[in-house]
Amino acid sequence: MSPASPTPVAADATPLTAHALIRARQRGIDLEVLDCLLRHGRRAHDHRGAEIVTFDRAALDQVARREPRATWRKAVEASTLYAVLGPDGRVITTGHRWRRVIRDRSLASLRPGRSRRPRDVRFVMQAGFPA
Repeated sequence: MSPASPTPVAADATPLTAHALIRARQRGIDLEVLDCLLRHGRRAHDHRGAEIVTFDRAALDQVARREPRATWRKAVEASTLYAVLGPDGRVITTGHRWRRVIRDRSLASLRPGRSRRPRDVRFVMQAGFPA
């Protein structure tokens, strides 16, 4: 891509970097589905300055309500799709995720007494931990 050529843009006017466009083509990602992801997907910060957009169940339900059936089908088939947005809002890269998305990166669940789940009292008593 030459410097004089315009920046590729998704249908919702979100600019794609040259790298994102190359990766989308290499990975067979339909730009219509990418546009749908950017409009309806769940956004999560990666704590490094970028934002990761993924399809979750709520996003796919929203697509089913607001988009044509053909677009919804494409979105369901590409439910593993993700996009990484830079701090300026441009799409840095796209791909398909093969691992589970970890939503809570804090160590709160590993600290004793600060877990979000109640402890199983029987397990604690058997292991010899004070209750």
